[in-house]
Amino acid sequence: MKISSAVAALLVTASAALAFAGTASAADQKPLPITTGAADTDQSGFGILSCTHTHSNKDSRTGKLFDGSNVNIRRGPHTACTSDGQGQLSHNVDYHCYTSGDAVTRGGVTYLTWTYLRDTTTGVQGWVSDSLLDVNPNGTRGSLVAC
Repeated sequence: MKISSAVAALLVTASAALAFAGTASAADQKPLPITTGAADTDQSGFGILSCTHTHSNKDSRTGKLFDGSNVNIRRGPHTACTSDGQGQLSHNVDYHCYTSGDAVTRGGVTYLTWTYLRDTTTGVQGWVSDSLLDVNPNGTRGSLVAC
């Protein structure tokens, strides 16, 4: 059976919503990435969204946490938001918190969360898709503290 890309995107979103269901502390749990096997993409299927999002510095994790070079640091957790700079593997990072944003697929895994961070090497602050950040000890990527 053939599934349209719109239906596939809806299924990914529904799967993410179900990841929250059935847990007593769903608001405190970060959604897990979804293995889709899809090609790498960083394009929003939802159009241009607001690039103004609240955040606070709740996470104390720091270090060389980019999982690649030339990683866009954006004004909001959406691929359509302006990039104010790029992170590099050699840069130090200070995580602040995470939120939901555009789905980004990397290596066949779709990530639905973005981390607000400050690149302490350059001083640039903004949102980065968790798909582009190092793996945490628990197997997720990016900040572990919700905004």
